[in-house]
Amino acid sequence: MTVTETDVTEDLIRDLLREQHPDLADRPLKLGALGWDNQVWRLGDDLAVRLPWATQSADGLLRKEHAWLPLLAPHLPLPIPVPQRLGEPSERFPRPWLVTTWVPG
Repeated sequence: MTVTETDVTEDLIRDLLREQHPDLADRPLKLGALGWDNQVWRLGDDLAVRLPWATQSADGLLRKEHAWLPLLAPHLPLPIPVPQRLGEPSERFPRPWLVTTWVPG
């Protein structure tokens, strides 16, 4: 069951980027994956946008990832998506969201 009543679309993501991270808004954007908690959209060649769309717990997890993964990533044996920017809830999308590095695979 989803808790996000807003349809996650390319137009929505572009609007969010224009509002909060305008320097990223014109990059190529395409759907990468639909997970249980999040949708992942590829943003250019090196970034991704992760938006929670299912469980409410995803919001807290995104905030924890934003705080901790940049600190942990250099010490891990494999590359992981590292949060670069945090998107805050807004009228257009009432949940936090992340811009992360893109890790192939």
